Amino acid sequence: MNKLPNFLIVGAAKSGTTALYHYLGQHPEVFLSPIKETNFFAQKGKKVDFNGPKDNLITHKKTITDIVDYNNQFINVTDEKAIGEICPSYLYFEDAPKNIKELIPEVKIIAIIREPVSRAFSAWVHLTRDGREHLSFKDALADEPRRIKDNWAEIWHYTQEGKYFSQLKRY
Repeated sequence: MNKLPNFLIVGAAKSGTTALYHYLGQHPEVFLSPIKETNFFAQKGKKVDFNGPKDNLITHKKTITDIVDYNNQFINVTDEKAIGEICPSYLYFEDAPKNIKELIPEVKIIAIIREPVSRAFSAWVHLTRDGREHLSFKDALADEPRRIKDNWAEIWHYTQEGKYFSQLKRY
């Protein structure tokens, strides 16, 4: 069996996780999953079917829901001391901590967060830049409850993703 992560970075979206992935990936004693955001522990065993514009083509394009596919992320681990994965959705989705504990109970958890308003605005800028968000920031915030109800991916949950207390408390 492959080695599995001994650390996870579960930080909030738009809080520097991509930069951290690239920095850590340069260290010879660190192995990171080739897919930065596998979303495995957040979506384990589920059918990924988000309804926001291009959610399944962009936001969750590389989501892994099967344990065999997840294990394959770590097939090339050799003698690295730190084996990790970085996935912001692990902070937001309620099932992630339970799923992590079931598979890798001794894993070290690192949470990275960002001031919530800046994080929300950064997510809006990201989606606007990609041509997916067409509302003003104010109108997008007002439309958030409908988007959540209609099962849009978590990146559209501008304010909810920034409510860190309940998310961190699960860990």
